[in-house]
Amino acid sequence: MNFETVKSMNKIPHLNDLKNQIQGLKTILFDMDGTLFNTERYHAWSLKELGQQLQIKVELTEHELYHMMVGKADHLLFDILKSWKGFPNDWTVQDFIENKNSSLLKILKNVPTEDFFSEQLRALLDQARDEKVTIGLVTSSEKIITHELLKISKTYDYFDLILTRDDSLKVKPDPWPYLHAMTKLNCVSHETLIFEDSNVGMEAAIKSGANVIKADWYEN
Repeated sequence: MNFETVKSMNKIPHLNDLKNQIQGLKTILFDMDGTLFNTERYHAWSLKELGQQLQIKVELTEHELYHMMVGKADHLLFDILKSWKGFPNDWTVQDFIENKNSSLLKILKNVPTEDFFSEQLRALLDQARDEKVTIGLVTSSEKIITHELLKISKTYDYFDLILTRDDSLKVKPDPWPYLHAMTKLNCVSHETLIFEDSNVGMEAAIKSGANVIKADWYEN
């Protein structure tokens, strides 16, 4: 899939700019990690810390872990990590997810919200809400971590729909989460904009038929 044809934005836009680009814009769907929140690095950090706690031999740097993890659902990470030396043989994917999320939440509760959430995005959410644009969140993260992040950042009430890994029959890069979100919100693809940051997420977004913009604002 050619992602080079997807428009990217390295600055968070004003709603009017988006409306000028997409005629009849009625719905905006956000990915979470790397798009709404700059949390991918904390996922890598939590995995590194978990490895240290369990005395797992992690031969990757935090930077390498970040690139290995970006865009991947936790069950896919589990399939990679379970072969690492020292990884608990009796752990299920649920054991891994619960322990990783516990580590991640401890980290996020001890860093300032502005370290992982831009107030310019809050402004965009405010503009969309004021203009009666429907707002949805579609993430491959689990419900517990998603809802906690939304509460910490005080963004929970902006969303008309929150669709997590626990609510999805299939995960990105399958378009099912985005197609399901559009069905639930009763919106059509040509009036819908999806913000994504990873290739996995963009593949799902593009296959949904909606307008797609690559969110590069946390890369700068």
